[in-house]
Amino acid sequence: MKTLTVVRHAKSSWNTDDNDHDRPLNERGLNAAPKVGAEIMRRGSIPDRIISSTAVRAATTAKLIAVEISYDLSMIEYSSELYLANISDFEKVISNTEENKGIESIMIVSHNPGSHELCHHLINDCDIDSFITCAVASINLEIEFWGEINQGVGKLANFFTPHDL
Repeated sequence: MKTLTVVRHAKSSWNTDDNDHDRPLNERGLNAAPKVGAEIMRRGSIPDRIISSTAVRAATTAKLIAVEISYDLSMIEYSSELYLANISDFEKVISNTEENKGIESIMIVSHNPGSHELCHHLINDCDIDSFITCAVASINLEIEFWGEINQGVGKLANFFTPHDL
């Protein structure tokens, strides 16, 4: 069994002249991501690998969470395919995980609507109604190899948002 943790980036700023890809987190996002990271640490669901969208808001969220879970910042992987990803993009990135590296759990930090859609794709009868900024869904995958990721192979292990903390 593998575990996939899906994180939507923290709240970003709209008060900027930057293009969408380069929008930073706002104050609320800068506060929420470390709290979410601390909760991930408290729950003991530390990923073996973190893969983030290259967008500034997602990359910053990944770094802030990584600090809280004592994950080496230099080990975060960045994938442009996760920027506004669809199901196929997510599956491609996840499937490319090397099996011989002992990676049993991955955290993906990305965007909506893709993050929410991925959860519904992986979990039959998924009851996640809203995937707000910095929401976290941990999904147990009934697969032996990352390349087997597919529709309906997951069961929701836990879900929380910054509002729950």
